Amino acid sequence: MPLAALRRLLGHQPRSTPNHRQTSSLSRPGLQPLEDRCVLSTVLTVDDDHAQNAHAQFTSIGAAVAAAQPGDTIRVYAGTYAESVMVNKSLTFVAVHHGGSVVVNPGTAGSGFDVEANNVRISGFTIEDATGAAGITLSRSFSGYDIENNVLKDNTFGIYLNSSGASKTVIRHNSFISNNAAGSASGNGIYSDQGVSNARIEGNHFTGQENAAMIFVGNGTTAQAQSNLRIRGNVLIDDAPIILVNTTDSVISGNVSLRSSGSGIFFGGGVSGVVVSHNVLRDGAFTGINLRTDSTNYPVLAPNTNNIIRNNVVSGFGDSGIRLREGASGNLVANNVVVHNGGNNDSTTGDGISLENADNNVIRGNVAEHNRRDGIRVDADSTGNRIEGNRLRFNGEFDARDDSTGSGTAGTANTWVRNKARTTSPMGLASHGHDEDHHDEGHDHDDDNDHEHEHGDD
Repeated sequence: MPLAALRRLLGHQPRSTPNHRQTSSLSRPGLQPLEDRCVLSTVLTVDDDHAQNAHAQFTSIGAAVAAAQPGDTIRVYAGTYAESVMVNKSLTFVAVHHGGSVVVNPGTAGSGFDVEANNVRISGFTIEDATGAAGITLSRSFSGYDIENNVLKDNTFGIYLNSSGASKTVIRHNSFISNNAAGSASGNGIYSDQGVSNARIEGNHFTGQENAAMIFVGNGTTAQAQSNLRIRGNVLIDDAPIILVNTTDSVISGNVSLRSSGSGIFFGGGVSGVVVSHNVLRDGAFTGINLRTDSTNYPVLAPNTNNIIRNNVVSGFGDSGIRLREGASGNLVANNVVVHNGGNNDSTTGDGISLENADNNVIRGNVAEHNRRDGIRVDADSTGNRIEGNRLRFNGEFDARDDSTGSGTAGTANTWVRNKARTTSPMGLASHGHDEDHHDEGHDHDDDNDHEHEHGDD
């Protein structure tokens, strides 16, 4: 039959009844694109006890997957499904909440959903108690995943996020709650170690994870590349850090982290070309934004270089606000508000911004106030840095401190220009002038030379 005639015929088929008790076990077929072909798609229905849909075809999700064709939609009605669902076709899974939640509880059988196919969508499920596995596992060999509006709780970890990057993956509007069950990678909301790129992680809520809200620890090889990540608009409450290792060309912006059990944002090494902007990080246990080369815990290939950290608010952290450490170079730290850090009373921390064996970075236009130790502190091993136009005051020891020696400003190995500070060591790092009555913590002074290029794509 010609395609046009088929479309006309399908267009005159009666629609399925919108009520959850459907009049037919299959809804009207439709034409869906798949691999550049038009194919018929079907809606299959699953109800574990037929209480919500007496006409459902299946009582298990796995049985529906076995019967489905690529492009089909599987609607799952309220109930608890004690199964690990292997997904080896491009399918859409939709939880139908008439009568209660749709719970997938695999126990020790594996992940709630184990996905080995392109373009799989999972929406509206509660996935819990996957012991020794993730709630959802996504394969490095495929891409185009769409994971939205799910609750992942009490699994060993929430989502095992890997992707080839051929098509965009979206992890959006999910809740990650206390994914700390025993097993490898325990304590993480989102965990990735096989490589992921072209992914959007947006608008999710994290609470109760003990290791990391999200952690990306590919080894930096082409096989495990991590790039083009957009981590935006997530809320982390009483959770753990965002951790990146060996990651390039990505954005972390507009997130809120309150009372992290560790740092707010942690770079373990090998991170380059990442923009960290407009985040609010408050009251965490360790450091607000921490750039380390941590080869003890991660497969680090290089220090953290050429990143932009700007327009963030970092306050109330136990150690310091922002730390550039262990070879960090070529980074820009600009227009951040860094206040009231150092509550742990550790004699080696407590600064607003610190450079520790960090060279050739630019520290510009920041506000650092009321930190327990120094506003900006540069250690003896940090050289070639430019510290410019910062406002520093009311810090516990010095507003501006540089322990290096060389041919730079005031006999240091760095350049200090147009900074305002009350107390400095050595003298001459800053002037004493302040705009006492015009301090605006929400300042956002962009420089024409330092645009973030955050990419406005979806």
